[in-house]
Amino acid sequence: MAARRALGARQQPRRRPRGRHEQRPGDRGARRAQTALHHPQPHAERGPAHGRGGALVLRALGRLRGAGGGRDRRGDAGAGAGARRAREVRRRPHRRTAPQLRRLPGDGRAAGAAPVTPSRPAAQQIVLVGLSGVGKSTVGRALAERLGWPLIDTDDAVTRREGKTPAQLITERGETAFRQLEERAVAEAVRTAPAVIATGGGAFMSARSRRALGERGLICYLDATPGEIARRVQGAPDAQERPLLGRELQSRLYELDDERRPFYNHADLWVPVQERAGAAGAVPEAAVARIVRAWVTDGPRLVSQPSRLERLGDAAPARVPAAIVDTGEERCPIWIGAGELERLPERLRMLGLGGTVFLISDSTVMEAHGQRVARALAAAGIAGASYIVPPGESSKSLRVAGELYTWLAERRAERSDLVLAFGGGVVGDLAGYVAASYLRGMPLVQLPTTVLAMNDAAIGGKVAVDLPAGKNLVGAFHQPRAVIADISTLRTLPRRAYLEGFAEVIKHALILDPPLLGELERHVARLTADDPDPELLACVTARSARLKALIVSSDPYEHGLRAILNYGHTVGHALETAGAYRHHLHGEAVAVGMMAAARIAERMGLIDEALVQRHSEVLRAYGLPLAASGVRPEAVLAAMRLDKKVQAGRQRFVLLDDAGRATVRDDVPAALVEDVVRGLIEP
Repeated sequence: MAARRALGARQQPRRRPRGRHEQRPGDRGARRAQTALHHPQPHAERGPAHGRGGALVLRALGRLRGAGGGRDRRGDAGAGAGARRAREVRRRPHRRTAPQLRRLPGDGRAAGAAPVTPSRPAAQQIVLVGLSGVGKSTVGRALAERLGWPLIDTDDAVTRREGKTPAQLITERGETAFRQLEERAVAEAVRTAPAVIATGGGAFMSARSRRALGERGLICYLDATPGEIARRVQGAPDAQERPLLGRELQSRLYELDDERRPFYNHADLWVPVQERAGAAGAVPEAAVARIVRAWVTDGPRLVSQPSRLERLGDAAPARVPAAIVDTGEERCPIWIGAGELERLPERLRMLGLGGTVFLISDSTVMEAHGQRVARALAAAGIAGASYIVPPGESSKSLRVAGELYTWLAERRAERSDLVLAFGGGVVGDLAGYVAASYLRGMPLVQLPTTVLAMNDAAIGGKVAVDLPAGKNLVGAFHQPRAVIADISTLRTLPRRAYLEGFAEVIKHALILDPPLLGELERHVARLTADDPDPELLACVTARSARLKALIVSSDPYEHGLRAILNYGHTVGHALETAGAYRHHLHGEAVAVGMMAAARIAERMGLIDEALVQRHSEVLRAYGLPLAASGVRPEAVLAAMRLDKKVQAGRQRFVLLDDAGRATVRDDVPAALVEDVVRGLIEP
């Protein structure tokens, strides 16, 4: 069972609903102890009858003052089992802040309807920024037509004034001279209102231009992977008009993306335009609808945010997230780096999150890192409580979720309070599911502490618990308000747990980002060392997380594009279920699943043996298995038939037709699947 503890509340009796104060002797149960965050002090491993807890809670959360009431049961894996409860306590009053405004779905306008303008006149322009070739001009034209506004393209403005294209000007006069002309074009463009302004790829690098564009403009960042942009540019008639991209188009786009993204991330709205194969023409309309919806429902508020212009005018932007999930209705920044746990209170303030913090974690994570979170929250005067579950997949169940509901009810959690999911994928899924369903939804912040969770499980809003019949069968979509990943927490991971997470990084590289795959291949030694390079690890994690954020933002509810993130998961989840989650960690199962997908794709003629070999070499380099053991093929095949991705009785597989090009197929012959699965299971 799980252990429950309270963070940083003043010790006082808690009034029960019928008006009595409660004080009972402890029983055999999971310990819930009141904790003083301000003065952490060590105590003995087993506390006396007045409620002091075990070594885990003391090291993780500081000095204990009392114990809680209600029906508790002792944790079967948590430290301090056997500690007794003394009395129920009530948390001290706390300040509450109103929940953040959310963007509403749909702009409520039929095609061809009259132009719309929000009630506040301050926001009178829509500004499009992003890399060269991402589609700013295309989206801008569609936006201008929808709104009935003029379109101002700053590159076209420079061309009209100088009589030469940007490409010619850069070649003849140099980039510095061109940027000065571009600044002048921006300064002139912002004088027209209302207007849609499509900027050149580098225009937003100028602090002066950023501030000018932000005065009255809703700034929208159009984003796609450099690989996708390169594909578009290579097929465009104006490909020669982009001299800054040069011959090594994709490599140059990655360089520009790394250089410019910290500035682009200051935009008010992040708009994914990652195009699926065969969906030509759909991306501009989806982007237009998202921008119009945000403009109508939230434009004035976004443009009038405090300190926004000062932030836009900063010469070197700070405190920007590594990535953003922006579904058009909800926005989730993703911060990645060392020291993020200590910055947690600052992040919560930036997000406008107040109320009581309800932290859900497991005993292993709290033993290693709980004290850091407790001290950070205590220093900021943030009150809360914690609930500790045993580590492992068995905690991701309806039974444990029910215990958490009871705990939240006893603590009188409110919708304006906050659930913190502090741990790996199991804790993130469990806490996220509870946050999604209790009170019909509570704010959630993910604090992932594993490679796997930082790159995959914590991002995207998929939350679930398992059933005996299969993994993640009961769940919901519930976007977190933020993902805050502290790379330093990875130092305490066991080596096997550390390496399994790279299966998800490799997956993202295989389906979306071949250059990232090359980086993983080149830097195996630095990333798999006993003391990995923290800067490189943070960069790789940020790049991988951004790939997932981009796909989730494009398809938050998995109606299409997001399905490619299941690469390796059809067989992988079945392996986990067939082995009762005892034989393979999730990343290990996904690694075998990717090998199965590669073998199926090869035998269907989609990829060649060289790409299959590349799968096996990179997975082996990161210590991941290429085959499974300890399970029966029949059990794996049976579990696959219960997979939640089955539609109309047909199994769906994510397969590659090249590195970086994934497709979803439901026409894979059953005999081929069975043959491949049997071939990957060792006797």
